[in-house]
Amino acid sequence: MVGRRLIFILLVCLLFLAASAWTQGPGDEQKCSDNLQLLLRSLAKYGKDHQNHYPDKLQDLVPRYLSQLPACPAGGATYARYSVIRHDPERAVLICSYPSHNLKPPDYIVLSGDRGSETPFSRLADPSICRRTLVQLGVKLEQEKARLGQYPQSLVNELRCSCGDAIQYHPLEAGKSYVAYCPGAAHLGSGLAPFSPYLTPAGLKEDNLVIGPPLPPAQPLTGLSRSSLAALGVAVSILLVLFVLSMRRKRIQLD
Repeated sequence: MVGRRLIFILLVCLLFLAASAWTQGPGDEQKCSDNLQLLLRSLAKYGKDHQNHYPDKLQDLVPRYLSQLPACPAGGATYARYSVIRHDPERAVLICSYPSHNLKPPDYIVLSGDRGSETPFSRLADPSICRRTLVQLGVKLEQEKARLGQYPQSLVNELRCSCGDAIQYHPLEAGKSYVAYCPGAAHLGSGLAPFSPYLTPAGLKEDNLVIGPPLPPAQPLTGLSRSSLAALGVAVSILLVLFVLSMRRKRIQLD
């Protein structure tokens, strides 16, 4: 009788652990994405209170805009933010540093104020095409400045990057300067930081950001949640108690 109870409890615990491990992965990705959305909204609120400028670091959002900075539920990975310089309003890209999210194909979780959710490693965009497009744009902008006495307020023809999105152009200082850039983190998979390459009157510039390639997710049972571990501990305890009780009954019968 006790042996059947042991087998039944063991099966129930194994089923619970399997279900918990199965549902943990996708839940982490959604929670991580929600964290990035929360940070992006908090940056927007900060910008409204500071003349459309974002803070130098995410920690500056605490405690006025966030009680504490969120962390990725998968191992407590941190979030990094990048914003383009001399832009009104500023733009932000948020990147989770955890490389093994349950994404197919493998990628980082990236959220851009310009492009929304991004997959820079799954869909690589050729930065050389973007560079050539920006250089050609710079020549036309200088021609327009010579004709108008200032840089134009907008582009006549829309130019697109190899990622498929339109090149962003913004005049600055009442037409005395400008910034044009590739939106979001389209070239992160090629080793370029978000909003790179970009163009100013000083010429074409780009910032490098080399991060390791994303990794396939770990096996579901290798990373058990706290609830799974707690259930396993309870199951082991129950099994030990029942085992001790069964041994006592056997001894009584033998006497």
